[in-house]
Amino acid sequence: MSIGSTLTRPSRAFIQLLLLTACVAGASAYLRGPTLKVAFATVVAIVSVSKVRLVVLDFLGKRQDGSPIGPALIAWAAAVLAIALMKAALLAMAS
Repeated sequence: MSIGSTLTRPSRAFIQLLLLTACVAGASAYLRGPTLKVAFATVVAIVSVSKVRLVVLDFLGKRQDGSPIGPALIAWAAAVLAIALMKAALLAMAS
């Protein structure tokens, strides 16, 4: 096992997390204004679920594991983000 090579080179999952963060930053620059708040909230929710999936599968090591905890964690995060997305949509419709 070579520890030195993994410390100097970032993993593919970490690079994907950084790219997903860049997507949110780019969306925040282009999706401004009261009418686009729901679109921005949707982009953030999709990117957040993708990040949770990467963390659960790669960093927690559940990709090869047949445990039901991996899909349960992803579903929990998706449910919480769906509630936040519905709140953003209701607030946008009310104003």
